[in-house]
Amino acid sequence: MVSTIFRKMADIYNCQIGAWQRQFLRELFKAVLSLRGRVNFTNLARFSPLHEQTFRRHFQKAFQWVWFNLTVFRLRRHPEEPVIGVFDCSFLPKAGSKTWGLDRFFSSLAGRSKKGLEVSVLGIVATGSRRAFGVDATQTPSDLPTNRAGGYSRVDFYLEQIIDLYDQLAGLGVSYWVGDGFYAKQKVFDTVTDLGGDLITRLRSDANLRYLYTGPPKDGPGAPKQYDGKIDWDDHKALTRRFDEVGRLPDQPQVRILTTVANSPHFGRDLRVVLLIGPDGEEQVVLASTDTDQHAEEIARYYRLRYQIELAIRDAKQHKGLTHCQARSQEKLDFHLNMSLTAVNVLRLLAQKAECSPRTYRREAYNRLLIGRLFSKLGLSAEYDRKDRRVQAVVRTGRMAV
Repeated sequence: MVSTIFRKMADIYNCQIGAWQRQFLRELFKAVLSLRGRVNFTNLARFSPLHEQTFRRHFQKAFQWVWFNLTVFRLRRHPEEPVIGVFDCSFLPKAGSKTWGLDRFFSSLAGRSKKGLEVSVLGIVATGSRRAFGVDATQTPSDLPTNRAGGYSRVDFYLEQIIDLYDQLAGLGVSYWVGDGFYAKQKVFDTVTDLGGDLITRLRSDANLRYLYTGPPKDGPGAPKQYDGKIDWDDHKALTRRFDEVGRLPDQPQVRILTTVANSPHFGRDLRVVLLIGPDGEEQVVLASTDTDQHAEEIARYYRLRYQIELAIRDAKQHKGLTHCQARSQEKLDFHLNMSLTAVNVLRLLAQKAECSPRTYRREAYNRLLIGRLFSKLGLSAEYDRKDRRVQAVVRTGRMAV
């Protein structure tokens, strides 16, 4: 499979990968998909014929992970399936004092800032199949403020990642970009729209918005009336009267979908606002899109699909060692973070072709590795046939139902 991806990369992006790096990456993914325990240099050497120093040396070398991940996406994507761009940040615990990028970052699990690393993940989600693909993982530098007006901040760093990859993802049909409420900032709105895309995000529950005036034109001199009062989020009767109710969430019919086009004085633009109201009227979620002509149901669906990239990050942490790197240098950390994210993409692709769950595929990959080691180390004269029913019975030991 990895060799197939390399050939596709050469055809699509005209990139040449050295023979030694191709061989190393094949062994790397074979070990990552089948090992047990932590994904670090020491354990990789235990499940591979390569030496530990070989892994350390190759992790210093650059690789086009973005092209590799986009090639995996092309192998899994339905050609007519709409695609959205998603982005999110994740905290990574890390001990030591000499690690590059070590700083205090917000941990959603702890609910506060903690000392460690942070990775900014840019991905794409196929809206029909709800499959998320990690495209790029970039480590956040240290000593950057969270958000500084008029100065370079972490938000500017996150936006540079989008700017660098925007054209490549736009070529796949990505026009909508989705981020959680942290990205509801003036810089993010301006950057995405200036690039030619549209941003979908979540606003504060007390967001400062005002209705657009839709009444008869004003008589007499002076500028025409543009706005018709501020939105009062606590006045449920006014919200029901002045918003248009367009439907309910398909999987939660008790949640109503209301929408209108409103103006944001803070962001200096009109937004398509979508209000999700729970059955008791107290639980409210305010979403917004810079595309004022976009359907409200689509905005709600796209924003909920953003969560799929968090599941990909979770799988990278739990199964592919996103938090297990032994290195401290920027180059090795970058290689490890992208390798973990890419391994999730490859695992899902292989599991799909094998018609099993990713967890089952990992179990069977370990069984295949163990069988191959037994035949080679014990000096058995006959080579086993992987398609033999007896061999398959051993490989499928511990297989879980799909």
